[in-house]
Amino acid sequence: MVQNNRRMASYIILLALLTILPLSSGAQGLGFSLNGVRFTSQLVSGVPLPVGLDVQFDIPISQSGFIWSLRLAGGYEDRMILRNDTTGDSIPEPAWNKAVQDNWFFWPNAEVDTGLVYRIRFATQYQEKSKVDVFTLARGRYEQNSKVLTTDLFPDAQSLMAVSGIAGVGYDTVFLCPRRMKFGSAGEISIEYAPAFQDFAAKTDFYRANAKLEAYLPLFSRGEDNLRAFSVYAAGYLTADYAGGTNIPLYVLTSFGGRELRRGIGDSIRGYQPWGYEATTKAEASLEIRAVGPGLFKSEAIRPMAYLFGDAGYYAGLSRTTLAQDHGMLASAGVGAALDIFDFAFLGVRAGYKFPIDDPLDAVYFPGGEKFFWNIAFLLHF
Repeated sequence: MVQNNRRMASYIILLALLTILPLSSGAQGLGFSLNGVRFTSQLVSGVPLPVGLDVQFDIPISQSGFIWSLRLAGGYEDRMILRNDTTGDSIPEPAWNKAVQDNWFFWPNAEVDTGLVYRIRFATQYQEKSKVDVFTLARGRYEQNSKVLTTDLFPDAQSLMAVSGIAGVGYDTVFLCPRRMKFGSAGEISIEYAPAFQDFAAKTDFYRANAKLEAYLPLFSRGEDNLRAFSVYAAGYLTADYAGGTNIPLYVLTSFGGRELRRGIGDSIRGYQPWGYEATTKAEASLEIRAVGPGLFKSEAIRPMAYLFGDAGYYAGLSRTTLAQDHGMLASAGVGAALDIFDFAFLGVRAGYKFPIDDPLDAVYFPGGEKFFWNIAFLLHF
């Protein structure tokens, strides 16, 4: 344990030095972005409270396009591990018990991604700041999971403290016009690798490959000016993920990878169980038709919007399952309405209907056979 702690301390010091070095050359042209806010509704029952952030700094270190990237994310959220600790069976969502932190528990977590990006900038018809990024990053991740659960089923059921490497290439030509329609597309291909000697708590050992693509197409816009415009555009998202290795952690099994992690099948296909579907192979597609109304309060950046959506997904390699089938297909469709506040928060509600085409887990997570769903949303799906 002492040796592991010393080794972890060495990695932390190394990551800190690598982060500080580019700062010594000056912070001129420093880029900053707030990628998101983390929430939990269990500190005060039923009330979503912000309990974490996801921020990023891009620090130019040369005139030729090299950038040092630093991403800091974390929070005090709640999460679930929906498996019976003795048998390994998948289980439905348990009742929340603040005193007994077993399958549903508070989840302190943190992530630091830092490394080198080579950025090529170019202009497109609508976007002057289009870019291609070639990147190689170190990812340090910490999680405090449930101390009650054993590590027989998942090695990180109690905790995770590990470092991985991620490399890939991405591009972005997405442009948001003053009428709040999006144009263009963005995509990324990446590989992540984390050998066992870089894990200091659970001995996880994994690799994964990920690809993602999003695209936006304006359909029409009416209105005398930007403030009074009514606009409609189409939005599409595709992603696929494959993971392998000796001990694959839960955050890999229940997410899509890349520089920006996306929650896994159960969350990407709206209406299903967000914390289930611990799968090594997964793919997801979403399509939306979004209508954006005129600006409110004399502001172009505060607008009502409504949308139709359809999601479909496939998963395979359900990790260490006791089910007879380790794969499935699922889909959902519905409608949503939201208030767009400065393109950061999208406060609203959405409702839909599930189509568990060939999904053995849906009967486990929803034993009553529920198909209709609705929930409050704070962000757009993509």
